Amino acid sequence: MIKSQRYINPHRRYPSHYMYKMSDLQKLSSGKSQQLCRTTLESFEKLVAQIQADKTPQNSSQNKQHNPAIQLAVALLRLGSNGNGADLGKIGMLFRISHGAIVLYNQRVIQILMKLKRKVIVWPTIEQQTELSQVM
Repeated sequence: MIKSQRYINPHRRYPSHYMYKMSDLQKLSSGKSQQLCRTTLESFEKLVAQIQADKTPQNSSQNKQHNPAIQLAVALLRLGSNGNGADLGKIGMLFRISHGAIVLYNQRVIQILMKLKRKVIVWPTIEQQTELSQVM
């Protein structure tokens, strides 16, 4: 027998969390934004602009795609974490998104970073590494 619904259990949509608003992400202190996104807010915003300038379609679904800045923040948090910090459950609770969304955002961000790698990926200098280690 074919089910008329997609999910076995009722599907719950999470209400928007404060991190879904880019304006709230921008309100974070410099140290907090570096801890969350593993980059300065200035670098984060430049990267978002590069991603938005790229016209590669990222969504083949009829559903509206979430803000690229939020997708980038989710991916950078996960990529910059190790062990329990990269846990889908913890990231999902923070951003109030599903595990599938986290994986999808990571895939999208990695694809676009690979495309833009010559423009956006650089290894930090010794001074920058020292400065970053103070914050992280």
